[in-house]
Amino acid sequence: MRVYLETYGCWLNKAESGVVERLLRERGASIVGRPEEADAVVVYTCAVRGDTERRMLKRIGELERLRRKHGFRMVVAGCLVNVRPRTILELAPEASLVEPDALEEVPRVVFGDKQEFLLRRYRGARRVMPEYRGGPVYVVPVETGCLGACAFCIAGVARGRGVKSYRPGVIVEAVREAVRRGAKEVYLTGQDVAAYGADLGITLADLLERILAEVEGNYRVRLGMMEPALLGKQLGRLLRLMGDERVYKYFHVPVQSGSDKVLRLMRRRYTVAEYRRLVGEVREALGWVSVVTDIIVGFPGEEEEDFEATVRLLREMRFDKVHVARYTLRPFTPGYVMKGLPEPEKKRRSRIASEVALQAAYEVNKKYVGLEREVVVDAVSMRGDPVGRTIEYKPVVLKEEVKIGEKVRVKITGATPLALEGRVLE
Repeated sequence: MRVYLETYGCWLNKAESGVVERLLRERGASIVGRPEEADAVVVYTCAVRGDTERRMLKRIGELERLRRKHGFRMVVAGCLVNVRPRTILELAPEASLVEPDALEEVPRVVFGDKQEFLLRRYRGARRVMPEYRGGPVYVVPVETGCLGACAFCIAGVARGRGVKSYRPGVIVEAVREAVRRGAKEVYLTGQDVAAYGADLGITLADLLERILAEVEGNYRVRLGMMEPALLGKQLGRLLRLMGDERVYKYFHVPVQSGSDKVLRLMRRRYTVAEYRRLVGEVREALGWVSVVTDIIVGFPGEEEEDFEATVRLLREMRFDKVHVARYTLRPFTPGYVMKGLPEPEKKRRSRIASEVALQAAYEVNKKYVGLEREVVVDAVSMRGDPVGRTIEYKPVVLKEEVKIGEKVRVKITGATPLALEGRVLE
């Protein structure tokens, strides 16, 4: 069986696609690089935004046209399956549909001889981790689901309510094996990693402590996105664990808006003041640390004064990186029925917020110039230069030839809003 696997979306989607790939290989499938070469095609979809959904549906239509020409089986998996099953089948009438919680069933469907619809009913324990297949980075899915009900988020429809976590022993063993085989960076990813273990009676801090205690080796752990209210409940322990050199001093904590009114409309569970205190504790405890956030502009009810509050927050907090997104309508969410803003106004706000965020990031990055850092080289830039990561997870573009996966000491020689520049000292 030759299988072509195409994956879109977040780190969690990529990790879950890795689970599917592992199970397919264990059943004897070979993974090919083009759909035209395949006996079966699996497309792992994303549904987080309206424009993403449109791209997914367009791609499914393209794959259906290829299917009619080449005769392969098609399986559509991932978040869009529970959101738009009828639309997918209108585009690809013979496709099988597999929801995110049934990802371990994908190989059975691929090797089967009938069309199947596994929708909104699989809530079993997760058991299989992605196989480490070389390279500096190993991405680990630790949980799916969250404990919130944000007015803009479709994840509750796509993935169901509640948290589903991997058992800590499964995670620790997978990390140990990956590190033993050469992984230098371990990304703990999920829909909200701060919610990890809510279904098991444990916390993310418990998991991280166990990994550090039981996995020896020369590696670093990066934590994924964390909801502010849940992070605050275990922040003290996580900060202490970040004293270990094997943990990146990196926090991805979405604020979404600088207006308390908009946060209430979004159904977020914190105030701007509480968010400020949280980030303040992080910076006071760790000093040099990266704090990354997400902003949504143009959410229904966001007036000009609310947007200006967000801009002030961006200037004040000086985040290391900000992902600015224009609000898009998602079906089955409270925001879908609220009165929205015109698209040109959302674009204007997005442009202003992005410019402010980039300027703030540049001011932060300039403070690194002249410092020395040990970096793990984990990527190559678009120009072909090696890129390493500092302990704060800052990207450093290097001009010297350095192998991927190597750890080197560098001096920071320059900065841009998006990255640092450095030269190798040893």
